[in-house]
Amino acid sequence: GTTFAGEGNQQNLNGNTQTQLGPDGLGLGFGTITVIDDILTASPELRSQALGKAQGVYVASSADGSTQMMAFTAMIEEGEYGDSLNFYGVYKIGSTMSHLSVTGGTGKFKHACGLAEVRPLIPAGQHVTDGAESLLRITANLKY
Repeated sequence: GTTFAGEGNQQNLNGNTQTQLGPDGLGLGFGTITVIDDILTASPELRSQALGKAQGVYVASSADGSTQMMAFTAMIEEGEYGDSLNFYGVYKIGSTMSHLSVTGGTGKFKHACGLAEVRPLIPAGQHVTDGAESLLRITANLKY
């Protein structure tokens, strides 16, 4: 779900309430909180093996809605790593790459630290990002 913490709803001349949208047209204005519970997969293909879940929050952290503060946990449930990693940082919508900090983990990833690269995956046939990437590739370089 999302909540908008900005000026938000305004009434038009007909008395109808309208929600103020961000510059991307998606309502990602300053302060918008998006709670996630997303599937982690081995690759971006539709039938790719599910590895676990990413749960946390994204907060539109710039006045124009172009950056999001991300804080989430990647819970890996398949394969040899049945543990979790914690991520924190800022993702710039539409950029080719952003960086997040790895701030810890559990099990085999206890005391993990490192840097994660976040890249949007653009679907075939789409030539530009529109601020609403639904697929992100996260590559984590860890020390643990």
